[in-house]
Amino acid sequence: MILYQVKCKDLGFDSCDFISTGNSESELKRKFFFHAMINHDKDFDLMREVQKIDLNYKISRLLENQN
Repeated sequence: MILYQVKCKDLGFDSCDFISTGNSESELKRKFFFHAMINHDKDFDLMREVQKIDLNYKISRLLENQN
Protein backbone atom coordinates (compact mmCIF):
# COMPACT_ATOMS: atom_id res chain seq x y z
CA MET A 1 0.00 0.00 0.00
CA ILE A 2 1.34 3.43 -0.99
CA LEU A 3 1.25 5.82 1.93
CA TYR A 4 2.26 9.06 0.24
CA GLN A 5 1.78 10.75 -3.10
CA VAL A 6 2.34 14.19 -4.58
CA LYS A 7 1.64 15.51 -8.08
CA CYS A 8 3.97 17.70 -10.07
CA LYS A 9 0.98 19.95 -10.69
CA ASP A 10 0.66 20.47 -6.92
CA LEU A 11 4.19 21.88 -6.95
CA GLY A 12 3.91 24.28 -9.87
CA PHE A 13 4.84 22.05 -12.81
CA ASP A 14 1.44 22.59 -14.41
CA SER A 15 2.02 20.75 -17.68
CA CYS A 16 3.22 17.53 -16.02
CA ASP A 17 0.98 14.64 -14.99
CA PHE A 18 3.67 12.81 -12.99
CA ILE A 19 2.68 11.57 -9.53
CA SER A 20 5.45 10.67 -7.13
CA THR A 21 4.59 7.92 -4.67
CA GLY A 22 6.33 6.29 -1.76
CA ASN A 23 5.94 4.35 1.43
CA SER A 24 7.84 7.06 3.30
CA GLU A 25 8.37 10.77 2.93
CA SER A 26 12.04 10.26 2.08
CA GLU A 27 11.25 7.68 -0.61
CA LEU A 28 8.68 9.98 -2.21
CA LYS A 29 11.03 12.97 -2.15
CA ARG A 30 13.87 10.93 -3.65
CA LYS A 31 11.61 9.83 -6.51
CA PHE A 32 10.20 13.33 -7.02
CA PHE A 33 13.56 15.11 -7.11
CA PHE A 34 14.99 12.48 -9.47
CA HIS A 35 11.99 13.03 -11.77
CA ALA A 36 12.38 16.82 -11.53
CA MET A 37 16.10 16.70 -12.35
CA ILE A 38 15.49 14.50 -15.41
CA ASN A 39 12.15 15.76 -16.75
CA HIS A 40 12.19 19.39 -15.61
CA ASP A 41 15.92 19.88 -15.98
CA LYS A 42 15.74 23.39 -17.42
CA ASP A 43 13.40 24.65 -14.69
CA PHE A 44 15.22 22.72 -11.98
CA ASP A 45 18.66 23.92 -13.05
CA LEU A 46 17.49 27.54 -12.95
CA MET A 47 16.20 27.22 -9.39
CA ARG A 48 18.31 28.74 -6.68
CA GLU A 49 19.12 26.55 -3.69
CA VAL A 50 16.55 28.38 -1.54
CA GLN A 51 13.85 27.56 -4.10
CA LYS A 52 14.76 23.87 -3.95
CA ILE A 53 14.57 24.01 -0.16
CA ASP A 54 11.14 25.67 -0.47
CA LEU A 55 10.03 22.91 -2.85
CA ASN A 56 11.13 20.33 -0.29
CA TYR A 57 9.14 22.18 2.39
CA LYS A 58 6.04 22.31 0.15
CA ILE A 59 6.21 18.56 -0.33
CA SER A 60 6.38 18.05 3.44
CA ARG A 61 3.36 20.30 3.96
CA LEU A 62 1.35 18.45 1.29
CA LEU A 63 2.19 15.13 2.92
CA GLU A 64 1.16 16.38 6.36
CA ASN A 65 -2.29 17.07 4.94
CA GLN A 66 -2.56 13.49 3.65
CA ASN A 67 -2.35 11.99 7.14
